[in-house]
This record gives sequence, C-alpha cells and structure tokens, in this order.
Amino acid sequence: MIVTFRIDERLIHGQVIATWLKSLGVTHLIVANDDAASNSMKQTALKLAIPRGVKCLIKGIDDSTRIVNDPRCNEMRVMLIAGTPEDAVKLVGQVPGIKEINLANYGSITKPDIKGKLTISGMVYLDNSDIRQVNKLIDTGLPVFTQKTPTDPKKLLSKMNEREGE
Repeated sequence: MIVTFRIDERLIHGQVIATWLKSLGVTHLIVANDDAASNSMKQTALKLAIPRGVKCLIKGIDDSTRIVNDPRCNEMRVMLIAGTPEDAVKLVGQVPGIKEINLANYGSITKPDIKGKLTISGMVYLDNSDIRQVNKLIDTGLPVFTQKTPTDPKKLLSKMNEREGE
C-alpha cells in the first residue's frame, strides 16, 4: 500500500531517509521520474543513501504506475515520490492507491531563476505552470498539503491564483 505520496524535486535525500522512511516503516521506495529513470548515473547516486532493508525502484511514470497498481504492492509499505507537480497529476490520475499528496520540496532547485514565484513554504515555490498543476491536484478532492517532516504539522493547500505578469 502507498503509505505516503510526496512531490520532491530532490527525489531521495537525507530528510527522506532520516525521517520519513523510519517514521512510516517504509519497506519500498518508488521514485516516479522519467529523467531519473533514463539516467543510470543519477540512479546510482540516488540509491547510495538507501538503508538496508528498504527496496528502491527508480522508474518512469508509466512503469511506476504499473508497479504501484500491481496487487502485490498492497502487502508492502510504499513511499511514492514524484519529482514535479506535473508528474504528480499523471500519477494521481492513474493510481487509485494515492490517498493524499505532500507537496514537500519543490521549485528552489529546478527553477531557481524564475522571478515572482509563489512561496508556499520555505521549501515550496511555484510558478504559474506549477500553480495550474497543483490546482489540478486539489481538484481531485485528495488532501494536498505541505509537510517538511512527519513531526511538522500538515499545512493544507487550497486553490491558488496565478501570478500576474508571469
């Protein structure tokens, strides 16, 4: 079963390993990202931090969808990570096992030069394209929130207006 679904442009990093995997008892980490899936060097780097006992797959969106929809996943404790809000929209549309969406870490690394980004938290910055995608996620009726670590409170997100002049 998918125990959490996270949007995180860094995909796998210390915060995921040190707090999320342990607190949720994750047995399987699935990164759904076409770029990482096609880059063996990136895959190797991402997998370096994975602790023993946790299985990790780095697959494209379509392969990830097929894997998490397999009934055998119901017996696992899966953390699913998407790299972008756009990827998350694709996954949510195809994976009924997603129950909530944590927009955890996005916009500071992949889009550092975009001016006028909407600041959601100290870890989430959205341009108009991202706002449109997050609004699509909100329209699904699933809870969409930002939460840095499991001990932080969830900050529920509501529909956002696009920024003028962008």
